[in-house]
Amino acid sequence: MAKELIALFGLVLAGPAMAQLTEQVDLKKPERPVPAANEAMIVLRPHAPGMVGDNRILFYRYDPATRNVALDALGQPVGTKITYSYTVFGGKKGEKALRVAIVPAGDYVLAGRTFNMTYTDVFCLGAPHFRVDPGSVTYIGDFEMLALEKMADGERRNAMRYSADIADAKAQLAAAYPDMVDRLQTWSPTNGATFQCLGDEFVAYAVPDPARR
Repeated sequence: MAKELIALFGLVLAGPAMAQLTEQVDLKKPERPVPAANEAMIVLRPHAPGMVGDNRILFYRYDPATRNVALDALGQPVGTKITYSYTVFGGKKGEKALRVAIVPAGDYVLAGRTFNMTYTDVFCLGAPHFRVDPGSVTYIGDFEMLALEKMADGERRNAMRYSADIADAKAQLAAAYPDMVDRLQTWSPTNGATFQCLGDEFVAYAVPDPARR
């Protein structure tokens, strides 16, 4: 019994640690970093029709050849997280919140979403895979965060509805990064990327045309 408890404890420790992921740029601060020669910028806008708690949208580095996400020395995913909060203490209904992250250039998957910083839905059964080139500024899209939304089968689940409006996103980015807005381009994701399942619930997530090839 003691060995079983130790094994279970080890599994808990081996779970994904969100603190290992690079934070987004704090757009409230006047000093705003720009991508270095080997880096890229991703841009997206979460929003919500009602209170959804504190959420994280997860992007992991990805190797298309091995179909694995990159892990650090402690076995934690490497990438970035985009935070979005709409609770009784903060956030605005329906407001599209501009989010920017600077990441190493390369391949990524839209890997999952946390709900209230605790429960992680991982899209390891099929996720959008995309590449960002050095110096690029890539608009990923807008994500409507839904908490315990009623689905077609009658069950309630957390969800993330996708849409895109690059013209509106460009206008919003211009206020934060006026010198980089002309470089903004839409991503070209490919659905169906699989990888290690690191989280609480394992699902697939696909974005619709015309976002994907």
